[in-house]
Amino acid sequence: MTKCIECGICKSVCPVYKILLRETVSPRGKNILKNKDVIDKIFYICTLCNNCERACPMHFKHQFKQYRAKLVANQVTTEVNQKIDENLRKSGTPFPKN
Repeated sequence: MTKCIECGICKSVCPVYKILLRETVSPRGKNILKNKDVIDKIFYICTLCNNCERACPMHFKHQFKQYRAKLVANQVTTEVNQKIDENLRKSGTPFPKN
């Protein structure tokens, strides 16, 4: 298994990083958190587009989907996800009724 060398090439193709311009939301930032065994809500801030994996010179597989699954399994959620869940249960749609 190849290891992330933290070169940052992935940042240039990450749509979330391009908008927020924060290292912690970049694939490299998330990998640093993974290496420190930090499972945080920050893993929800990923489109799972895999652009980072395609751009990686080491062909590193980030496994962000698995980390998001760990968040779900540990019932770690965001306020927005809670509202969407509540709307789905009430009305069958993720959008609030006016």
